[in-house]
This record gives sequence, structure tokens and C-alpha cells, in this order.
Amino acid sequence: MSTLYDLQGKYASLLELAEDGTTDPEVLADTMDSIVDAINDKAEGYAQVIRQIKADIEANKKERDRFEARIKSYQSNLGTISQRLVEAMNETNQRKIKTPLFTISVAKNGGKQPLSIDQDNLQADVFKVKREPDTDEIRKRLEAGEKVLGAELKPRGEHLLIK
Repeated sequence: MSTLYDLQGKYASLLELAEDGTTDPEVLADTMDSIVDAINDKAEGYAQVIRQIKADIEANKKERDRFEARIKSYQSNLGTISQRLVEAMNETNQRKIKTPLFTISVAKNGGKQPLSIDQDNLQADVFKVKREPDTDEIRKRLEAGEKVLGAELKPRGEHLLIK
């Protein structure tokens, strides 16, 4: 994969380890500890590695999306072809076809029988009630200084910003 920066030496090794995907975090930490540049040079090198990893993530996401679209297309075509074969076999009253390569048959689906549900006319005692914390209300009360049993505000974390 092409890189955004011409990384050299330890930084190129660090990027290679980070992109490997199977590198033990301890090995990654040891490699980082072995870089003895001045803090400004080290920070710039790390920033380049971070930017490259982010670029690789985006490229891989695009590739994943492309593969997912292909899989979806394959599944759609598979469904169409299978359904057309079932229809043809049903129209000709052939529930089973034997060929030198395959034995093809139309069978009833197993598992639970499908349901058709009209929620507007469904009786009330067959609905599930889902309990879910109202995080907005909890946060509002805690920020107002109220005590909420089982909840507390946590300190905000930190993140790295590279401009």
C-alpha cells in the first residue's frame, strides 16, 4: 500500500508493525521505546505514522464497502436464480430432479412457522416491554447536582489532535 510520507528507519518499522495486525502490543511499545529522537522529531514521526494508519483504515473501509456491495449483489442473484428454479419445478410438478452432478429438490422450510402481525390490531398482552435507561434525563439530573442511584458522571477522556 502506498504511504503518505516517506518514513525511514524506526518509524517505517513502527508503521509496519502497526499495520501487521498480529503484532503483540508489547512489541509495538518496545519499538516505540527504542526511538530515541528529540521529542519534537519523535512527535512528528509518530504523527506521520498515525496519519498513515488513519489513511490505511479509510482505504480498507472503502474496500470493505466494495466487497459488501459485491456480496449483496451475489446474494440477490442467488435468490433470484433459486426462486426461479423453485417456480419452474413447481409449475412442472417436479419436486425432485436427479442429474449426474446434483439431486435437486423442493422442500418445505423448517423452523418456526412464519407470522403475519398487524400491530395496530394486536392485543396488548402480547407485546414485550423494553426497559432502557434515559441517558439524557440521567445526565441532566446529575449535571444539576441531583443524586441518581446507580449512575455517576465520569471525567472526560483525552484524545490526540493532529493538525
